[in-house]
Amino acid sequence: MKQASVVLPKKGWIQNLKPRSSFMRTTLVIGIVVLVSQVLSIAFFWQNLYLPEIKQHAHTSAIRVDLLRNADATGSPSPEIIDIELKQFGNLNVIRDPAKFPRPSEKWFAEIFTDRFQKQLESELNAPAQVYFEFKPIPTLWIKAPTQTPMWVSEELRFIQQYSPAIILGWILGVPLLSVMAIIVLARQLNRPLKRLQLAAIRVGRGLHSTQLDIHSGPSEIRAVNRAFNLMTDQIRQAERERTVMLAGISHDLRTPLTRLRLTAEMLRDPDLAEGMILDIEDMDAILDQFIAFMRDGSEEPVEQVDFNELLQEVAHQVHSQLTVVLDLQPLPLIALRRLSFKRVMANLMQNTLRYGAGPFEVKTWALADRICLRCRDHGPGIDMARAEELMQPFQRGDQARSTQGSGLGLAIVARIVRQHRGRIQLSNASDGGLELLIELPLKAHLRLSR
Repeated sequence: MKQASVVLPKKGWIQNLKPRSSFMRTTLVIGIVVLVSQVLSIAFFWQNLYLPEIKQHAHTSAIRVDLLRNADATGSPSPEIIDIELKQFGNLNVIRDPAKFPRPSEKWFAEIFTDRFQKQLESELNAPAQVYFEFKPIPTLWIKAPTQTPMWVSEELRFIQQYSPAIILGWILGVPLLSVMAIIVLARQLNRPLKRLQLAAIRVGRGLHSTQLDIHSGPSEIRAVNRAFNLMTDQIRQAERERTVMLAGISHDLRTPLTRLRLTAEMLRDPDLAEGMILDIEDMDAILDQFIAFMRDGSEEPVEQVDFNELLQEVAHQVHSQLTVVLDLQPLPLIALRRLSFKRVMANLMQNTLRYGAGPFEVKTWALADRICLRCRDHGPGIDMARAEELMQPFQRGDQARSTQGSGLGLAIVARIVRQHRGRIQLSNASDGGLELLIELPLKAHLRLSR
């Protein structure tokens, strides 16, 4: 029966723009809140404070300018009298000399206010007007009066000098900056425990089951998570101890009857039957060794600086009576690894050659800039490449291996040890026959290797 495939929905462009880290998400959310609050604050003050004040001021100025316009049209009172009255009661200076007229220029910030002022003034006077604001030397509002004789009216706005630029900039820029600082502090407080938890989880994954987190400081939620994590590591450590005891029991309880069986087999009168039983007992003992080797992953073995070529020569010398090993070893730098674990790697590969492949067993090493490479090859039938990844999983055996004794753990142990050393492993069939295995080990691996 064909299984129905599940098609996951594609992420939209909005999802792709969404920040992935909690720090950036927190920054984005608080930044949006601060921006909206700033915009609403400006809109509030503009609509409820500045705009009514501008309209009120324009209304008052329109009354005074209208008096000046009527005086200019009727000639009464005289210009001197009207100028004095506007100066005394309206704080307005009437400029009649064209040489003293202002030269208006665009000022985008001031025009936000002067445009509203001019619009209200024209509405009050029912005539076109021109408004101009000068900041220096004294803040001055200029109004071109709609009179027959060209003239300008100026009004000094000294109270504007009382506005503090520092406070304005502090409000416009300081609030966002303080918000960003608050975001950083908040994000650090949130992310620091998560970072500790991440590092602790990595340590536990590497076999350091004694890792514990602080449960006496920090927010209550973080302390609760840390307590749960510590409980988990305690349970893992207890399971590790129980597994060690169980392995010791298996090793002792099973090997004792196997030894008795072997002694019994050697006493049989039928040599063929005795030899077959002895071979079966040896296979059972080897399978037991593989199970124990797989359970004891070697993470407790210390790391040391090793001459890799020397290690290969030692293993080749140990099996030279059973298997022909051809070494092609290039000069290699010292590398940090677990010596016994890698001896087990080579022993498993050579044992697989004896069982499923054919000699000679070829070994070649060479060094690259950041890693060393090991290529091993036998001259057997090879494997089905479609199952290459599957064969490196526990208890997976090739078709040819199914007809012989074996646990299906040989390549799984090899793959695990290589991963412990942060290396890479690749299986392939040689062009002229045989299984080829390539292992790459980084030279700058940390002494505390990964699990």
